[in-house]
Amino acid sequence: MNKRLLGVKEAASYLSISRAKLYQWAEKNKIPSVRIDTRRLFDVLELDEFVESLKKDRDNKIH
Repeated sequence: MNKRLLGVKEAASYLSISRAKLYQWAEKNKIPSVRIDTRRLFDVLELDEFVESLKKDRDNKIH
């Protein structure tokens, strides 16, 4: 079974960014996250959507 929610360390690794950068983006609501008790978690599907939106922004700037 694949996990849908990732912790900070796993999500940062998934996106190939630092944990500090992930926390910055989450605090600024640039990237969606959920809080369960004291943990901040990231939905893999939303991480994929985030990456796709970055690619679309990049492509729109090129054209």
